[in-house]
Amino acid sequence: IIITSNAIHSAAEQQPTCSARDGDDIDPNLQRHTFDIGYGEESFDFYVRPDVSTYYREDPGTRRAVQPKHVGFAAKWVNMSPQRLKLFWDPGDGGPGSLIGAAGPFQSAGTASFPTHKFYLADESGNVVDRFVVKKGQSVYYYDPFEVSGDEAATQRNLQSLDYQQYEKYEIQKRTQLFNQKYREITGRDYLAIYPRDKPRRYHWPADYFGQEHWVLTKETHFKELPPSDNLERITARGRERILANDEPLLQEYRVEDQVMNITLKVLSCAPRAFEIPNFLSDVEVDHILELAGGMKLKQSTTGQGGTKADNRKTRTSLNTWVNRETTPIIDAIYRRAADLLRFDEALIRHRDKGEAPDTPESRNSIAEPLQLVHYGPGQEYTAHHDFGYTNSDDVLQPQRFATLLLYLNEPKAGGETSFPRWINGETREPLMVKPERGKAALFYSFLPDGNMDDLSHHAAVPVTEGEKWLINLWVRDPIH
Repeated sequence: IIITSNAIHSAAEQQPTCSARDGDDIDPNLQRHTFDIGYGEESFDFYVRPDVSTYYREDPGTRRAVQPKHVGFAAKWVNMSPQRLKLFWDPGDGGPGSLIGAAGPFQSAGTASFPTHKFYLADESGNVVDRFVVKKGQSVYYYDPFEVSGDEAATQRNLQSLDYQQYEKYEIQKRTQLFNQKYREITGRDYLAIYPRDKPRRYHWPADYFGQEHWVLTKETHFKELPPSDNLERITARGRERILANDEPLLQEYRVEDQVMNITLKVLSCAPRAFEIPNFLSDVEVDHILELAGGMKLKQSTTGQGGTKADNRKTRTSLNTWVNRETTPIIDAIYRRAADLLRFDEALIRHRDKGEAPDTPESRNSIAEPLQLVHYGPGQEYTAHHDFGYTNSDDVLQPQRFATLLLYLNEPKAGGETSFPRWINGETREPLMVKPERGKAALFYSFLPDGNMDDLSHHAAVPVTEGEKWLINLWVRDPIH
């Protein structure tokens, strides 16, 4: 059992702090294969998704997965050239395209798409260098101006125009392209990361079957009463100064009498891994967040990659702002509670002094982003998308959003669900719908246990049809931010 920093530490309390079992950190569906794609013999642990029947606690082969109504998926374009290119959605009518993002030299850009959708890559002058039509089941597309199909000698002559650093970057993408062929052969899906990427360092809660439950104990109990305003000033301590004396939570006198809080996770989906957590926030905590929102300026939510701002008028119509952990002690407590839920040291989601969190020596920055506070009015939505993006090939760690924790602050009168349109199940083609409920949380992962991004983590904020919707979400990155 991994004991988190806010969990029960005293020697007198040698009770488990969560329901995780020894060995849970090694996924049983990882299969090691040895292969040679032209760079010598190497091995990789491939995540092979279980048979859908096991999600119902039945023997493999008793059910078949139902094809979802939603046919979209992640689409990634790899720029194998030494020039910066922009990715556009092509309306197909000869008119100008909509900017999706930019891919630097030997980098990539992407979006969620559908079969038959058209895209093109253009240089900085607007000259189209290549066009693409999205195909069913194919997520990754390459623009390679050097390759001559069927003529390796000509390809090598073309590559001689690159300098050494450019050629190294080209080879990183070429190796990934070749590995993807092996990955598809074994798993049936594309490899969206850059090969090789390490497995996630952070814990994955198992999602073996629908309705499976896990639990975690935390000392970060609910606030039952709002502390006076002079106790809610911004936290200025940094590093080890943030460690709680005797592991006692702040402002204990304004919390419930219980010394510990039991957080229960229930599996809603096995692929993607998605959970609901009832009563993660108390009414006092929800009201506090909403009160903070009243003093903040919300802006139009945006999307975009590669230093560009995409045209998202039809995909994301909400308003949002950001809330830092240090804003108040109540926000700090929510972060600490989230760390216990996700089973890692709270020091990972704040600035750290040297020597803290030794398993993450590469950076002392928080692996979590500020809380995103989002408001949806009538008709507003966020169409199906992924929380992960595509990292620069120069970064060997490939930091990326690993987990998303949604915290619902109210219940719209109608609509506003969080949907997972491509969840794997054996009963329905309809999306999995997570209903917003005041104080409830939903958790899902954007990574698979083998280090690839999970295309099935595709999710949407369904339009609010009556009333309004407030929520905050916490993004946690792996391995650093």
